[in-house]
Amino acid sequence: MFSKHKPASVPADHTVSPHARPQHSPSADESRGSGTRPAIIGVHTSVEGSVIGEEELIIDGQVTGTVQFKRNGVSIGKAGRVEGDIYAKTLHVAGSVEGRLIASHKVTVQRSAHIVGTIITPCLALEDGAVFRGDIDMNSENEVLISAFKEVDSEVASQAVDRDDEASAEVDQEEAVTAETRMRREDSV
Repeated sequence: MFSKHKPASVPADHTVSPHARPQHSPSADESRGSGTRPAIIGVHTSVEGSVIGEEELIIDGQVTGTVQFKRNGVSIGKAGRVEGDIYAKTLHVAGSVEGRLIASHKVTVQRSAHIVGTIITPCLALEDGAVFRGDIDMNSENEVLISAFKEVDSEVASQAVDRDDEASAEVDQEEAVTAETRMRREDSV
């Protein structure tokens, strides 16, 4: 009674080979619900030099150099390795890092992580079993932290002022419309 029409080019016993299926490899961070896809440095990728961006970043490969994603999060997967300084809003480390980790909000270090260097952040979560050798500075007034993120903070403050100005202008306009409507009502009475 209900039958599906099968295209002539596909045999009735057609199966999808494993190579044709999309491969999903676990990564350090599954974009954490941000709604946008993160940039990914894959397991078989090696980058030498500065990596700078304006989106979330997942490092499952190797980076030798500075990583700067100051407005977003950086996640280093279990296979990921970074030799250099990392600047980010949030850092999630499951792999290896040799250098400074500088985060304006938070650093999370998983038990599989191996870190040699300095962590500078106002908030740190360090799981049991993680290997860490170096210094930790959680002073939110740290000079390195302030100077690293001063341009980001000033931009955010500037955007907040712009939004406040727009909101104030909208309120002023609404008040003017309300006053005009009130005057019309009084004139008609």
